[in-house]
Amino acid sequence: MRNFAVKLKLAKEFVGFMGSSAEFRALFPDKKNDSYHNTYSALEIRNAKLKLHGIDPSSLENEKVLPPIINCRMAKGGVGKTTICGGVASALAMLGYKVLMIDGDPQASLTGLFGINWANENITHIGELMQKQSRKEAYRIEDAIMPLYEGNMLDLIASDISLANTDSWLMGVTNREFAFKKFLDANIGFFSQYDVVMIDSAPSTNLLTNAFMCSCNKILAVVWLDGQSLKAMQVLASNVNELNEAFHSSGFHLDVHIIANGYHPSYTTCKDALSTLFSSYQNKLNDNVIPHASSFMRQVELFKEEDSGTVLEREPNSIAARSIIDLAKSLLKEYDLKIGGMRII
Repeated sequence: MRNFAVKLKLAKEFVGFMGSSAEFRALFPDKKNDSYHNTYSALEIRNAKLKLHGIDPSSLENEKVLPPIINCRMAKGGVGKTTICGGVASALAMLGYKVLMIDGDPQASLTGLFGINWANENITHIGELMQKQSRKEAYRIEDAIMPLYEGNMLDLIASDISLANTDSWLMGVTNREFAFKKFLDANIGFFSQYDVVMIDSAPSTNLLTNAFMCSCNKILAVVWLDGQSLKAMQVLASNVNELNEAFHSSGFHLDVHIIANGYHPSYTTCKDALSTLFSSYQNKLNDNVIPHASSFMRQVELFKEEDSGTVLEREPNSIAARSIIDLAKSLLKEYDLKIGGMRII
């Protein structure tokens, strides 16, 4: 469990509180109301936000419906996909939303971003769970969950290199493109406790990544601002079109929402790439452009892996963290996220 909490200024923003600092501290009777050094966890922020809307957090009951799925995807590596996925997940949790992350990449970059060394952990990855469900074998998703923030505000289904074997058994599954969707539907009671599920997909196009894509309505495509990533975006768009054409008769339709990442105002290539993205995908491009910032480079500790963490955790007052917060806020509307089934601003 990670002991992450934010100070007063950010906490007020995350709760959406417009009153004085003294009035805000009064929302937390268990804390020292006169202390300027209080910090506030994701669970405390969620409860405060609910109380401000006249909702008793203890009386909140989740409807048995699947939450929105934000599937972070790109047809090449090195675009900052994991940074965006983990950063947005952390920010959404601090905004009061219960988030389940799924590391869908055998490289386990998302797992490592949160300080977990897959080589030293007993990990049950999403491929194993799906396989057991497909074979009608007993399994418990709870056993695969790694809780990161108190109160299940941020949970992780981690990954390791053996996730690469998932395609071998998916080959023999009928309607394999919807294997993950079947897994979600079969466990709707479990997944409905979350407000959103975030997937960090592998860059390669394979049966598992296609299954992830066929489980959602809109891919969150992360594009680094260079020529190779623009070409990869074309590959991803083609992949999306192929799936839409193949399953159109069943009512399936997949859309794309694009995040431009790695912008540097001094680099002409960044400006040209951003201009190309805007002209080619104007209606699908997020208004927030993620900057090229050294803070992102400091998220993963080389010699003390357990200290790794998202930019919001490590440098909450940085420009990089601000860009992630603003991006997360924009996705609330884009993916129609709700807290406990209720739309709360």
